[in-house]
Amino acid sequence: MAHSRWDSASPDDQRRMQLARLREFLARQALPFHPFYRELFRREKLSPEKFQSFEDLARIPFSSKANVAPTGDDPDRPRSFVLQPTPETLRASLGLGRKLALGWKKLTRGGEAVRRELGLEYRPVQVFFTTGRTALPTSFLLTRYDLQLLEIVGARIGEIAGIDASRDRVLSVFPYAPHLAFWQVQAVSVATGCFTLQTGGGKVMGTEGILRALAKIRPTFVCGIPGYVYHLLREAVETRIDLSAVRTVFLGGDRIIPGFRAKLIELLERGGAREPSIVSVLGFTEAKKCWTECREGGEKTGLHTYPDLEIFEIVDPKTGEVLPDGESGEMVYTYLDGRGSVVLRYRTGDIVNGGISRTPCPSCGRSLPRLASDLSRASNVTEFNLTKIKGSLVNLNVLADLLSAHPGVDEWQLIIRKRNDDPFEMDEMILALAATAGMERDQVVRRVSDAIFETIELRPASIEVLSRSEILERIGMETRLKENRIVDLRATAGARAPAPAPLPTPQPAEKS
Repeated sequence: MAHSRWDSASPDDQRRMQLARLREFLARQALPFHPFYRELFRREKLSPEKFQSFEDLARIPFSSKANVAPTGDDPDRPRSFVLQPTPETLRASLGLGRKLALGWKKLTRGGEAVRRELGLEYRPVQVFFTTGRTALPTSFLLTRYDLQLLEIVGARIGEIAGIDASRDRVLSVFPYAPHLAFWQVQAVSVATGCFTLQTGGGKVMGTEGILRALAKIRPTFVCGIPGYVYHLLREAVETRIDLSAVRTVFLGGDRIIPGFRAKLIELLERGGAREPSIVSVLGFTEAKKCWTECREGGEKTGLHTYPDLEIFEIVDPKTGEVLPDGESGEMVYTYLDGRGSVVLRYRTGDIVNGGISRTPCPSCGRSLPRLASDLSRASNVTEFNLTKIKGSLVNLNVLADLLSAHPGVDEWQLIIRKRNDDPFEMDEMILALAATAGMERDQVVRRVSDAIFETIELRPASIEVLSRSEILERIGMETRLKENRIVDLRATAGARAPAPAPLPTPQPAEKS
């Protein structure tokens, strides 16, 4: 299942191991049992033996969410990405060693024991769902085998984070949900033996209840979605809860920029934390696992991957050409181990600014591929029609980064809509914000407007200053899986009743 030298082999040894494991995985799992890739490889006239170098990976056509996401006409499409062995395909594809082991078990314990073992390996027992722009959620199935892999990854995350079960305690504010983040934290807890309180986030315990737990258990690690973690710790500081035990905050679900890290560290230090670390964690449902930075060094170390379990490529998002190490591009993911739902050369839509590095980590010294921590969504570069005949591209990643890191902005929400709710009119941005305590409102508005213009060469049509509680309610801080920061109403222009207030009540935007 896992390789003993996952974090210490040389890059050349890693590549040899990965190619060998790729050929094995294709021959023993993907091609005999995977409906989508079995047909794809037949059509492309591909076989495992053709993959003798990393350049040969390009023989496999890309797949993406467009291939796996369900539609109204084909709601069962995700099932075609699930390994589905039959007795006949198992007999034809299992290696000699596995056949002998199963044969011995059948001889000594009976056929039911064999069926049980294979059932535990291949029968789905859990499901994760992606959040996305499709009307229907996309399911990725896990078997018991995958849950064991999740625990192996949990142990590795614990090693990289330096978790010591004898002294550390974890407070998780990820929501209870069939989503990866919650279950990866659970796997870290089980694998390391570290006490963990899974609060379910504000929607379950409420912020007041979590604050009481924070004061009582005095966690050394706090983990959750960035916006809610900031909200929780801000409340803790304002209610004078002692945060001196907190050493590390793990953030997943959104990109983390230096300015936001600095705001969070300043907040923790105000609460009594000494030299706290902010660590970014990446995970996406299709991979069924997460990756973390080192506690010491953070974004300078990058996200540590598992070369025995996967292959990462960075490609040009326009041409699909594989890029050299260190160059920015789109992340592409390939399984080397796993059951249930499996993807090969899967285009994630995530842009890795800084690409991939294979040099030893400057903090922990591990020798493994590391992804640069600065990630963004390619789909967040959108066109604004500023006049009736001309448009302009706006990178919403950059805009979100600016607002999250701005010292004068406590909370914010951006509305993108058609002027006068007319589908034929120009686009406009409406910004609602809560100013940082002690900041003069007009000064904040002026500075934020100027900063936005300097960044994207556009100004919001209006900026409304509201109370923190009003913004928190609008973004769904304690009611949604993720805060509803950017709401794009352009697709529904003309279909809604006119809003009585200058800023309409936000409707949920589909997120990727």
